[in-house]
Amino acid sequence: MPAAQRWFLKRRPSEQFIQEMGANHFDPVLAAVLYARKIDTLEHVRVFLSNADELADPFQMAGMEPAAERLAQALRQQERLVVYGDFDVDGVSATSLLVSALQQLGADVSPYIPDRFSESYGLNNAALKKLCDKGVKLVITVDCGIRSIPEVTYGQSLGLDMIVTDHHSVAVGPDDSVRLPPALAVLNPKRPDCPYPFKGLSGVGVAYRLVDALSRHMAADLDLSQFLDLVALGTVADVVPLVEENRLLVQRGLDRMRQAPRLGLAALLEVAGVRQDLVDSQAIGFRLGPRLNAAGRLQTAMLAYNLLLSQSQEEAKRLAATLNEVNQERQHLLECQVEQARTILEDGDGQKVLFVAGKDFHEGIVGLVASRLVEEFYRPTLVMRQGPHLTRGSARSIEGFNITRAMDHCSSLFTRYGGHAMAAGFTIPTKNLPAFRDHLQSYSADLLTEDILSPRFSVDALVKLGDLSEETCDALALLEPCGEGNPPPALASTGLRLQALQPIGQEGKHLRMYVADGTRTLQAIAFRMGHLATHYQPGAMLDLIYRPNINEWQGERTLQLVVEAIRPSNGINGKS
Repeated sequence: MPAAQRWFLKRRPSEQFIQEMGANHFDPVLAAVLYARKIDTLEHVRVFLSNADELADPFQMAGMEPAAERLAQALRQQERLVVYGDFDVDGVSATSLLVSALQQLGADVSPYIPDRFSESYGLNNAALKKLCDKGVKLVITVDCGIRSIPEVTYGQSLGLDMIVTDHHSVAVGPDDSVRLPPALAVLNPKRPDCPYPFKGLSGVGVAYRLVDALSRHMAADLDLSQFLDLVALGTVADVVPLVEENRLLVQRGLDRMRQAPRLGLAALLEVAGVRQDLVDSQAIGFRLGPRLNAAGRLQTAMLAYNLLLSQSQEEAKRLAATLNEVNQERQHLLECQVEQARTILEDGDGQKVLFVAGKDFHEGIVGLVASRLVEEFYRPTLVMRQGPHLTRGSARSIEGFNITRAMDHCSSLFTRYGGHAMAAGFTIPTKNLPAFRDHLQSYSADLLTEDILSPRFSVDALVKLGDLSEETCDALALLEPCGEGNPPPALASTGLRLQALQPIGQEGKHLRMYVADGTRTLQAIAFRMGHLATHYQPGAMLDLIYRPNINEWQGERTLQLVVEAIRPSNGINGKS
């Protein structure tokens, strides 16, 4: 189990700033949160809360000019094009966006999303050969391809022109040299030689900038705002930093979803129980994203693609209902396989990196199992479906340990791999698993210190329960869209007396509590913390980290706390 939690107050608020914000009618809790995040002047606050900024010129992105020109040529000559995507929400959103835009510009274009189970992630030679045989002249990847050097080389040898658009980490050789696929154009802000000012775009964000550039190049009358809902969907679901351009794109995309959602999203909102006028980043991350992802995890991502581009209300409702059912199946399977992984770990030896392999793990949810284990044990975790010859798996990491870089240092062991600092996917010959495990444990021995292996919780503001109101929730909503890089507000209250607690939900998975601090008593809900019911008794003194929200039930609105962390009262360390 991980070491004890470490809680830190990001920054003690300046009384002068709080008073100045109050004079300008800002809620004091919101003011404290903004100050903690170093948004600490009125001008900085107004810039942060505004969505009036503009995106950078798309032609600043390396490779954009030849990509736009080649696409324009394909449109003029009516060549057959394929958009080659990925099976997660970001990849499906990017595929939907680019296919839709190219069709509106008159292209002969089709989508190709590989099957997770028969083809795995990314480009593969068999697919490229099949596309070539069908007369395809140009393949544009979205959300994949940056590490597909052999596949791009093969595609070009067949006579296919290749444009790679991606946002994942670029390949680094043993000598730290950058290796790019030999495509006609490679669009990825993470290229070291790319002057594009914002590096954190999602796959759908890069696709959107390509459409913007193509539209300008052709002087086409294309309404780019129609695609912003897809950009918001993929950007939030892929957990890229919601700062700078991503924040702007998601703000505008959420506005689009609330006002004029496409038929497929309107149907999905309905089955997910999300009010259209209240859709936010939390709704995408926890309601819409999992349902869209479930398609590629258990069946085919084309279910999600067809939903997003549906032109029929009847079809949209049918597909949304199907995705909802597939997601329920995914939830049940996940619970079973997390328990199976725990059993395997009970037989482990307490290593710093958790390594779980078995022939019964479902390839579509190994990443979700890994995420749940990281949440529980706070260790970098790899979960794999082990086959007789090939093993496919997913890795999830913790802050301070770049899992993809760890794989770079033993790249010769893999058939293929790729990802980010915090998450990666891979295919490896089963015979190489012992060497891979040994490498990870050796590589992590000095890097994973006790400090890194201790869960850290950053607190935006220390508050009394009496400081909170419905108006506070409305004020904190101005921080939206929240996500990676701009997390939901993390408030803390210390010295709370536990009045009552009760496990709730299926198999007591969640925990409902009532806590008081002398100023008031409030209800708190702690998701996936039902196991703590045996650790605390009424009368215990607790510290909580949480975000306040309004719970609406049967027409009644109640202020409640959504808990992120619980511990016995202990005080909080501060930062200057």
